Amino acid sequence: MSPLRMLHLAPLLACAPLFLSACGDDNDDDSLQPDTAQFKVMTRNIYLGGNIELLATAQAPQDIPALAARIYTTVQATQFAERAKLIADEIQSTDPALIGLQEVSLFRTQSPSDFSSNPLPNATTVTYDFLAILQAELQSRGLNYRVAATIQNADAEVPAALAGNATDLTDVRLTDRDVILARGDVQIANVETANYDYAQDVPVGGASIRFTRGYAKLDATLDRVSFTFVNTHLETLRPGNENQAAELATLVNGFKRPLIVVGDMNSGPGAVTTGYDTLVSANTGLVDAWTRVGTGNGFTCCFSETVNDTSTAALDERIDLVLFAGEAKAIDVRSAVVVGGDLENRSASGLWPSDHAGLVVEFFVSR
Repeated sequence: MSPLRMLHLAPLLACAPLFLSACGDDNDDDSLQPDTAQFKVMTRNIYLGGNIELLATAQAPQDIPALAARIYTTVQATQFAERAKLIADEIQSTDPALIGLQEVSLFRTQSPSDFSSNPLPNATTVTYDFLAILQAELQSRGLNYRVAATIQNADAEVPAALAGNATDLTDVRLTDRDVILARGDVQIANVETANYDYAQDVPVGGASIRFTRGYAKLDATLDRVSFTFVNTHLETLRPGNENQAAELATLVNGFKRPLIVVGDMNSGPGAVTTGYDTLVSANTGLVDAWTRVGTGNGFTCCFSETVNDTSTAALDERIDLVLFAGEAKAIDVRSAVVVGGDLENRSASGLWPSDHAGLVVEFFVSR
């Protein structure tokens, strides 16, 4: 045999005694094994702190300052700094890879008010930044979460009689945001944020406030497995809920799969709004994770505006959802657990983490 031919055979001969467990063993070749990832995701409406819908009860412009003052006083009383500790506790104990947050509020004020001459949002003095407060709590625990995507929704400002005097007004500005937090080991790409075309106009004292809502989408990679993640907060009123659900259904049909969609959908099984039926359908392929692995009613909404309820009786709707789509061999759901809905989840002063409970779902995704 020629020396050249012997060179070609040498690697094969070297492996021959070990062929059952070495050179030709598919089980040890990572490139031939499907990559898999097992992880949790969370959806969490953290509550703006007051009942903004009270403004809709204003019959005339002069009604607005007293109502706005009542809402802002409730925001102060519901103490997000205290509630953020409870939400951070939830995140620490469940360790989600991705978190969809809704109602991540930014409050700003301006005194004296210039609303009568300039009704556009222009207050700049920050009084509460819910995102900064929650991030500080996470960092204090050594938890590595970063902001992966933010969508700014409604941005509205109204005059408030904070001093109890109708002639001494302070402008209060609320900027609503939805945020995706990503754990440090999750790689992020292709971030997309947008507001829905349809925005609900709500009559307020002879005028109206437009409640803009939106979504944030990104492609995530964990343990070499990639999937799409979407966070949203749909309108609570009709027809906004249905119209935005229809927009979202069209959007997700163009997103890569495996796909996970989380959010406060303001709709669920048996709800008055019907956005749920549009999303969880053969058209989108989205499946409601709770219907697969959840135990019990899964109710997540809603405690009172003061979030100091002494029982869980107020939780009577399942509208905070985790939905998913993809081939069965590519994505599977393992567990679904409601968080922040038990009496022991309250703070020492009796506050719930939010007016909603949250939902944590565990997935198994393969490439």
